[in-house]
Amino acid sequence: MNRTTTRRAATVTASLLLAGAAALGIGGQAMAATVSGAPAATQSSPSDATTQGGDLRIVPLPAHRIGADQRPQEFTVRYTDGTSLPQALQILVVSPEHGPYLQTGDVRLERFDATTRHWEPVDLGSQTGTLYTRIPPTGRIHADGDTTVRFRITATHDLPATLQPLTVQPRSILYTAPQTSRA
Repeated sequence: MNRTTTRRAATVTASLLLAGAAALGIGGQAMAATVSGAPAATQSSPSDATTQGGDLRIVPLPAHRIGADQRPQEFTVRYTDGTSLPQALQILVVSPEHGPYLQTGDVRLERFDATTRHWEPVDLGSQTGTLYTRIPPTGRIHADGDTTVRFRITATHDLPATLQPLTVQPRSILYTAPQTSRA
């Protein structure tokens, strides 16, 4: 199997495992979701961009190309849900398909907390060359249907030219099954 097919198979497998784990109430560091190294433009059709499984629906949002020059780079993720389903946000930092692959220590990701007006660190996991934020076990219903989140990403050291710019792929996680608690 070539590398592209292997990565796609890993993506499908991880998504199915994640959905199964959510159905069983398993969360945290044990499970991760990944995307293939395909450019965002190839994921434009809703049928290609939406993964459904169990109690979660994962919808990729527009990707960001961000400089990796050891200076903090801000980006904003805006997502809308007109269905009143609980939702959460996941951020992926995607490595090139043929390497080199990012490690968790290569970048620092922070989220701006509007309440405290401070940048809060966001933990990253790693699987098949993709860095990711963990999917929480429950989502939140957004009353106004529109949410904007500010992030800041910083390369912690000089990255190889093939890793520049960084590709950041946000995903909206919709919780389709009833939840017992709200985050």
